[in-house]
Amino acid sequence: MGSTLTGLLHAPVVEPFVGPAILSGPAAGVFFHEIFGHRVEGHRQKDETEGQTFAKAVGTPVLPDFLSVVFDPTRKRIGSTDLNGYYSYDDEGVKARPITVVDNGILKAFLMSRSPIQGFEHSNGHGRRQPGLEVVSRQSNLIVESKKQVSEKVLRDMLIAEIKRQNKPYGLYFEQVTGGYTLTQRRGLQAFTVIPLVVYRVYPDGRPDELVRGVDIVGTPLASFAKILATSDQQAVFNGYCGAESGQVPVSAVSPALLVSEIEIQKKEQAVDRPPLLERPTGQ
Repeated sequence: MGSTLTGLLHAPVVEPFVGPAILSGPAAGVFFHEIFGHRVEGHRQKDETEGQTFAKAVGTPVLPDFLSVVFDPTRKRIGSTDLNGYYSYDDEGVKARPITVVDNGILKAFLMSRSPIQGFEHSNGHGRRQPGLEVVSRQSNLIVESKKQVSEKVLRDMLIAEIKRQNKPYGLYFEQVTGGYTLTQRRGLQAFTVIPLVVYRVYPDGRPDELVRGVDIVGTPLASFAKILATSDQQAVFNGYCGAESGQVPVSAVSPALLVSEIEIQKKEQAVDRPPLLERPTGQ
């Protein structure tokens, strides 16, 4: 960690870029949480102010056919890692249970509280809230499952091949992220942002990976799903807290690393803090 922090002090700032990339397991988990998870929360399907991305998509393909997504609040851990999104009962007293939301790319269900929507009349144990706020449907443990798995080495080889195929000067590897956010309402752009901490340029000519800084991942959900090419064969966990209408709730996202044919980055917003013009009086 210390060497990475030192490296970031001297790392170049990346220019806006569109090209192939690998997202590590934790980064991919946040990617799915932001661009997919919020859009399958049940209350968003009937709220006319929402974009309702998937409201009429049940039974149709929404992800590549080698991917499935399960929300399972009954899972306490993956391997030796505890999961933040574990609970026995939701905040409406409904027993927790696993829900397969996407099966082999096909949308099957939404995350439901006791508030019904068309075609889904009952809760499936995902009514959640921060104490003192009203319950809405929320995410729990998001688990991405893949039938198109390769080793980490092969996934990197596939990235190099994709960089060459697209005649790009480099690709990107997103190793660590700190979180993200998404816009789901109709009045705004249907967009998302994922905030990386550790990012590398990956060169196709054999040069060592180059640590870079100052970027955010941006995009729109439907376009992003179609660009997933393959996954690694190892799952990893991102634990955190998710903020939405019913406040902050603990969640986890579990995913293998993802190879995507195209991802867009933009320059991170710069801090505008300036040092004071005068010294503190107590310092004189």
